[in-house]
Amino acid sequence: MDTSQSDRPYVIISSDCHAGADLRDYRPYLEQRWHDEFDAWSASYVAAWTDLDPDSEYKAGVSSFASPLNWDSSKRLEVLEGDGIAAEVVFPNTTPPFFPDGLLSAPGPRTREEYERRWAGLQAHNRWLKDFCDDVPGRRFGVAQLFIDDVDDAVAEIRWAKENGFAQVLLPGDHHLKLHNLYYRELDPIWAVCEELEMPIGRHGSI
Repeated sequence: MDTSQSDRPYVIISSDCHAGADLRDYRPYLEQRWHDEFDAWSASYVAAWTDLDPDSEYKAGVSSFASPLNWDSSKRLEVLEGDGIAAEVVFPNTTPPFFPDGLLSAPGPRTREEYERRWAGLQAHNRWLKDFCDDVPGRRFGVAQLFIDDVDDAVAEIRWAKENGFAQVLLPGDHHLKLHNLYYRELDPIWAVCEELEMPIGRHGSI
């Protein structure tokens, strides 16, 4: 048996890590016109999973949505390196601004006004994630969140994500899509710009 390769070092990259800002740390990433509304929203928001594991801070192998491992860059790196992970693809985890609940349980926006607030929240997360990935260049690869309610907004965000080093874009889950047929012709510009930029399209948490 050829064992010549058995002792070669190899690199482990996690393709399914999750992160997000501590709630009020999203504020600087929102346009100023949203700040007063964000202050009121964040003061009253209660995360459904905050008490999932109150002892989860900085504990390896625990994935509480309230854990500082979501946003503490240096401690997160320490834990990942302790597990032998050299780099990661980073999906969202914490609640973006103006969402009524977490990403996997909140319904999609139903009005234009609600869409504009939620879209501002998703963009705030994407911009926070860019800075989070830039903390350790080449070791974090962000996944940009999208809505497809407004095709022009989605196309512009995809171009922004590509220009800023994101690994892929993430479509909303089924409950966000409101049974929206992904084969509708009006969505073609979204798929076209992803093809043009060679930007992968992901689905995650489709429930």
